[in-house]
Parts: sequence; structure tokens; C-alpha cells
Amino acid sequence: MAAITQELARFVAGLSYKTLPPEVRDRAKALALDVVGIMLRARHDADSTRPMIAAAGRLGLAGGICTVIGDEQGYTPPGAAMLNGTLAHSLDFDDTHAPGSLHPSAPIVPAALAAAEMTGADGKALIAATVAGYEVQIRLALALDPAAHYDRGFHPTATCGAFGAAAAAGRLLGLDANGHANAFGIVLSMAAGSMQFLVNGAWTKRSHVGHAAMCGLIAATLAREGYQGAAEALEGKWGFLHAYAPDGGAGKVV
Repeated sequence: MAAITQELARFVAGLSYKTLPPEVRDRAKALALDVVGIMLRARHDADSTRPMIAAAGRLGLAGGICTVIGDEQGYTPPGAAMLNGTLAHSLDFDDTHAPGSLHPSAPIVPAALAAAEMTGADGKALIAATVAGYEVQIRLALALDPAAHYDRGFHPTATCGAFGAAAAAGRLLGLDANGHANAFGIVLSMAAGSMQFLVNGAWTKRSHVGHAAMCGLIAATLAREGYQGAAEALEGKWGFLHAYAPDGGAGKVV
């Protein structure tokens, strides 16, 4: 299998707002606005929100510089990513990519918003980062084959979303191609999400996505500070495309 981790990392590092087609920019803006509206509604209407907010406070995730949509107090960057990501998926109205069988905006936009507040990034940088996240998340879902991924019990919005969130956050944190590859190698060990929630309609389906947003942000930040992740995160013997589904189609990633 080709060195697709490095190739995908180079693609993410080389993407820029100026080179995005106008229709892609507009669509990304619309999707971001849409998911922010969902977060706002879920902050007040989802039954799972109150215990999630309470747990975040108990864990010391409140009192930071980052925004949780619909909340007056600030949160730490990981806390904001986790809460916004959970809110984004709590009503199940977030955008859907049918071939990939996932909801792209829910893990990506929250990670990007937190990273943008960490760095003071402008809107153009935020949109480019979001598009990079979409590209990574959707390509991985298609490469895994969503049906095969589900058969192993994984929730692709969460598992692939962690990589998309890492790509989006990494862009805003200024990672180069090697940095993005490193972030992928770190988030590989964080990508999770079990379909067992189907047994009783557990709220974990919602928090999977917040976890993905938070882990993507953490992985990108670790990479930014020089922390070493696994090489060949996607194509390696125990990499994402082998461990999370049989016979992953690497050609669909790059």
C-alpha cells in the first residue's frame, strides 16, 4: 500500500482558501452556519445537554477562552470542542454525506472553532480548515467502506471524524505536512465510537462526536508541540485502514 498518510498530509497542508472554488467556499460557510444553529438548539433542548455540561464543569473544562454555542461562560479548548461536537450531533439534524454514511460537520466545525479561538484565526482560515477536515473525514469513510466499518461495530462519524477534526485543527495551528502526518499518527490511537448505543438509544452516539472533535484538537496540538505519533497511521499493518475495516480501499483516500 502506498504511503497515503504522507500524501494526504501534504494535500491538507497545501490546501488554501484562495484555491478553493467559490461554490466550495459558499457551501462550507452554509454548512458551518447550519451546524452552529443545531448546536444552539441542542444546548437548550437536548436531554443529554445538562449532564454533559455538568460533567464538563466537574472535570475542570469550564473557565477557558473558548465558546460553547448558546452558553455564556467560557471553556477550555478541549472542553469547547467536546461540548460543541456533542451538541452538533445531539438532535441528529446535522448534515449527512450519504456515500460515506456520516455527518461531516459535527466533529470538524467544533474542533476548528476551538482552534481558531486558540490562534486568533480569521474566517478564511477557518473555512479552509473546515474544508480540509471534510476532505479527510469523507475520504477515509469511503476508503473503509461504511458497511464493512459498521460490521465491526464502529460509528464512522466518530472514527473518521477524529481524523477530520485533527486535519481542521492542525491547519489552524499551522502544521506543515509532516505535522499533519504526525497528528494523524496521534489521533489513530484516539479514534473510537461503538455502535452498541443502538441497543438502548444511549446518548453515547452524541458524545462520540464530541470526543472526536476534542481528540482531533488534542492530537493536532500535541503534534504542534513536537509529540511523536505513529508512522503510516492510515496504511500501516495496524493502521486505520487495516484495523477498522477489512480490505480498506486506499485508492479512495488520495
